[in-house]
Amino acid sequence: MKYEFFCDENITRKLQAIIKKFGFQVDSVRNQKLFGMNNGDFVNYLNAHNSILITFDKDFLKAELSVNQGIIILDVNPNRDEFAVPLLEAFLTILKKEKINLMGKKIVLNQDYLLKFKR
Repeated sequence: MKYEFFCDENITRKLQAIIKKFGFQVDSVRNQKLFGMNNGDFVNYLNAHNSILITFDKDFLKAELSVNQGIIILDVNPNRDEFAVPLLEAFLTILKKEKINLMGKKIVLNQDYLLKFKR
């Protein structure tokens, strides 16, 4: 399955580069200059562009904020690259191997989520 990711404004360039390194298409709020867009309009934008959102923002867990292609919420504390990079790399490795279907799902990506895939 082909995935196109869209990074929220709270996702660093380093995390965006990791996604690209894994061979996925990626764009961002930063690249498109969409700073300050309210979440409802942002969801409409993502749905129109068939993109999967990657964010640290847990507000996207609200039922009314649904992205057709899916939402991945990075759940690390503190939300710094040194903690987020290994988590994202592990997830993208699983995604490539397992062919996870992200359509319409909201995934809270943390160590507990990754443990589901340990064999």
